[in-house]
Parts: sequence; C-alpha cells; structure tokens
Amino acid sequence: GSVAICLVLGIPAAFSLARYKYRGREDIGFYILSTKMMAPAAVAIPIFFLFRALGLLDTVWALMLVYAAMNLSIVVWIIRSYMLDIPHEIEDAARTDGASDLRILWSIIIPMCMPGIVTAAVIAAIFAMNEYLFTLIIASQKAYPLSVALANFSGGSDGIIYNAIALVSFLAFFPILLLVIFIQGHLSRGLTMGAVKG
Repeated sequence: GSVAICLVLGIPAAFSLARYKYRGREDIGFYILSTKMMAPAAVAIPIFFLFRALGLLDTVWALMLVYAAMNLSIVVWIIRSYMLDIPHEIEDAARTDGASDLRILWSIIIPMCMPGIVTAAVIAAIFAMNEYLFTLIIASQKAYPLSVALANFSGGSDGIIYNAIALVSFLAFFPILLLVIFIQGHLSRGLTMGAVKG
C-alpha cells in the first residue's frame, strides 16, 4: 500500500521536477530529498501524538501513511533522475500531434521510465519492510508487520525461539527475493541509468 501511494504521488512530482521550468525547481528537488536526511527518531513522538489524535494508532493505514511519507522523497528522486535522460524531442513530437501533458505522461513517459519506476518501487518496498522504529511506536499490538513479529520471538519465558525466528525471517525475505528475481532486468537497468550521464 505504501509503495502504491509513493508511486501515485511520486510520478507526477518527478515529472514536474524533470520537465517544467519554474523558479525554485532545483530548491524544491533538494527540499524533497532533504527529508530523507532527517533522523526518524526526531519525528517519532510527534507522529505518535498525531496518529493518536486521528484515531489511527495500531492500524494498517497508519503504517502505510508513515512508510509512504518516509519513502516518497527517494521515489521522486529516482524517477526524476530517470526522466531527465528521456529526450525532449519525443515530447515535442507528441505535442505537435496534439497530446496534452497528462497524455504525454501516461502514454510516453511512464512506459519509457518503467525500469526507473520498478527500481524505485522495489527500493521503497525494501525500506518499508525494514522499518522498525515507527512500527514499534505506532503499531505494535495488532497491525504490526514481520519486522516487529520477528523481535517478539527473542524474549519472554521461553528464551530465544530460533526455529520461529528462522521461519519469520524467511517469510519476510522471500517475497522481496521473488520480486527482485522477476524484475532483475528492469532493476539493473534502472539502477545504472544516469551513472554515465554527461
């Protein structure tokens, strides 16, 4: 869910940062990226109070919103970097044929950016699955993911339950492994695109 939110919001934001020229565009791009530089612990308590006031504590929706807020900046930056490599002449030809900006984005830019979009989605999914701090604070009783479930097996009167830890670790790792295997071609191209630019 958080990856879907990141892509729905991130693709248009990346398109506007990559294609439209307006005052402060580079500054806005830096501000978006700088949210990833902030320590998550600095905003953990305010987010707890916010979700408690909204009645979203210990729900899947709270986790989706927090993960999307944390990963949106990296998704925007990856897709933006990929869109900068697409030649402007393709869009100019589509505009000559009467295509609107939304049509250009949907029919031309998104299919050409698919490796970058897949790369951003996989990285956002991995970051979401590895998040522990916010999950422990806002959803640790009912709606917790596998990262918190894994920690629950390492204490209590039974000691460390190694077979349960091994099973939950495998269940947490296996979907991402399958995803990376299936999209390996897109992923390697998306990660290296732009590395030799200019």
